[in-house]
Amino acid sequence: MSAGQKRAGRGTRTGFVRRAAPIVVLVLLALTAYFLGGFLRFANDVAGLRAPASIEDVDGIVVLTGGELRLSQAMRLLKETRIQRLLISGVNPGTTPAALARVSGGDPALFDCCVDLDYAALDTIGNARMTVAWAHQHDMRRIALVTSDYHIPRALTELANVEGAPAVVPYPVSPRKLWRPDGLPTPLGLRLLAQEYLKVLAARARIHTGFDIVETLGRRLSTPSVG
Repeated sequence: MSAGQKRAGRGTRTGFVRRAAPIVVLVLLALTAYFLGGFLRFANDVAGLRAPASIEDVDGIVVLTGGELRLSQAMRLLKETRIQRLLISGVNPGTTPAALARVSGGDPALFDCCVDLDYAALDTIGNARMTVAWAHQHDMRRIALVTSDYHIPRALTELANVEGAPAVVPYPVSPRKLWRPDGLPTPLGLRLLAQEYLKVLAARARIHTGFDIVETLGRRLSTPSVG
């Protein structure tokens, strides 16, 4: 190839890059606007979540572990309503009922008669599966779900993906350190909301495509190198 042909080839590639650059920028801007708009809607929806005035119409209560506030709220509901059973899902294998009673301020007698512990669930997907299995075991058609407000959308997404899931009444718990008095998130709250929004998008993508990018990346990172 002659020097002139090489220069012509480089010129063609340079021209293509120059023409394509504005399109790439527009696509990136559109994607950024899409994700930002979605995040703002997500944050606004979470901020608008409120606990129902009554849960007397449910058959059982499920609380997802992750904070003392969730547990104490769930135990209060079990004690103050007619509801007979509570499932604590995602309990650390080394945690005893007595330890949970101390942490939540609950009556140890309630743990003996009315509280079931799920040690199997390791994540929200597991929480959803174990919740549905527990509801079927006790013939429950409607349950109250107690978890942090920012976690409600993902928990509902995962529950809806499990066949035979009961009707769910969300009971959000709002950690004070995540929200300012004016209703806006604190810096910590904003970070948690952003992380949770990405997890919700990943969950929806996994459900629609059957491909779990988080699990796939985890397997690749944990696979030892050979040679």
